[in-house]
Amino acid sequence: MPEKKKEAVVIQEAIQDIEKEVENLQLQRKSLETRMKHIADDISVTQSEESKLREEISALVGKEGILDRKRNQLKGRMDELKSKIAKVSKIKEELTEI
Repeated sequence: MPEKKKEAVVIQEAIQDIEKEVENLQLQRKSLETRMKHIADDISVTQSEESKLREEISALVGKEGILDRKRNQLKGRMDELKSKIAKVSKIKEELTEI
C-alpha cells in the first residue's frame, strides 16, 4: 500500500475513534444531566416536606402553649379544692370534738 493510503487509513481510524469517544462522552453527559435533574427534583420535594413539617411543628407548639395554660389553670383549681377540703376537714374535726 502506498504511504498516502496508509496515512489516510490511520487518520480515518483515528477520526472514528474520536467520534466514538465523543458519542460516549455525550451519553455520559446526558446521563449526568438526567441524574442532576432528578437530584434537583428530590431537593425540591425535600424542601417542600421540610416547610410542611415546620408549619406542623409551629402549630403543635401553639397547641402546647394552650395546653400548658389549661394545665396551670387546673393546678390552680386543684390547689383551691385542696384548700377547701382541708378547711372542711378541719371544721369536721372541730365539730366532732364538740
